[in-house]
Amino acid sequence: MRHVIESQQFDKALIEQLCNRASELERMLNNKRAQKTELFKGRMMFTVFYEPSTRTRISFNAAAQHLGMEVVSTENAREFSSAAKGETLEDTIRTLCQYRPDIIVLRHFETGAASVAAKVSSVPIINAGDGTGQHPTQALLDVYTIKKELGRLDNLEVVIGGDLAHGRTVRSLAYLLAKFKDNSLVFLAPKDLEIGKDIKDYLTKHKVKFSESTDKNSALKTADVVYWTRVQKERFDSSKLVQTLVMDKKAMKLMKKSAILMHPLPRVDEIATEVDSDPKAVYFKQAGNGMFIRMALIEWVLAGN
Repeated sequence: MRHVIESQQFDKALIEQLCNRASELERMLNNKRAQKTELFKGRMMFTVFYEPSTRTRISFNAAAQHLGMEVVSTENAREFSSAAKGETLEDTIRTLCQYRPDIIVLRHFETGAASVAAKVSSVPIINAGDGTGQHPTQALLDVYTIKKELGRLDNLEVVIGGDLAHGRTVRSLAYLLAKFKDNSLVFLAPKDLEIGKDIKDYLTKHKVKFSESTDKNSALKTADVVYWTRVQKERFDSSKLVQTLVMDKKAMKLMKKSAILMHPLPRVDEIATEVDSDPKAVYFKQAGNGMFIRMALIEWVLAGN
């Protein structure tokens, strides 16, 4: 069964296949003025979110509907489901499978929840973010964006900055970038928010060049991609944290003209709104790309089930 649990399960060939198909689907929707297809008419997707979401949940819903699927969605299952009464995730998934979905897209506040769900599910589980663990579909849309904007996924210097200790998107992205040749990663974070040892061990094992820095100005000058993230205030006590890593016009001037600034969104105050008009800022395009790569992923999942 084709579950989507973590970024490590995607090899280079599959990543390129999904990106190519996403590009085809994007052209198709543009040509047909975004009319939905009947490709998967009669199929159904459940989106079950225990944490708040705008882009991920809605883009999954839109992706499925553009493919002709029906969608059943809950946006706050942590509060408005039987989880509030103490029901286990396993029992919830077993119950949902009785309603005959073809796919369940799950976001959960606990790291590893997607793996737990996959063990008891009779239909494919797609991990839409689990605690501080991973967010593989975000990473897929991130590499799709890089390929669209820069034309390649190798020989890149990628600066990944912000809260790297709690941000699941940066973890998943690091795994995918490690699949391609000659990429160099620079992890830029304040003290106590550094990237986890497991990611560094993985990159070392796979001979991927990386470094850690707190010098924003120096790191920005040579980057091809700057991937900025917010402080995950909901995951730890950040009241004493003074966030100094802010992207503003001054910081943007340090970047190469050919470089791009990305962000998984939502942003808070780590990217100034004055940056939005800069052609190097592609984070809203990036969010839009999520629907196309998720369409391609749904196709791939259903093709194997």
